[in-house]
Amino acid sequence: MPEYSVRNADPLFVPVFLCCSFGIGGNLTPIGASENVAGIGVLRKEGYEVSSGTFMKYAVPFTLAAVTTGYLLVWFLRS
Repeated sequence: MPEYSVRNADPLFVPVFLCCSFGIGGNLTPIGASENVAGIGVLRKEGYEVSSGTFMKYAVPFTLAAVTTGYLLVWFLRS
């Protein structure tokens, strides 16, 4: 099995991997991304209260789907 590092990685692999990880990482928590903070602010302005637990109840399945898709994308690009 070859050893991978940033030095011997494909030129396409590192940017794609970084885009997948940065784009997915903040979606799990209410304060992880600015879009989440703005969305919760709009909901509060309209009279809806969203707790962290409620937010994560809906965010975890979508985040897992996004992580799985990103993993498969990187895996297929590396194969």
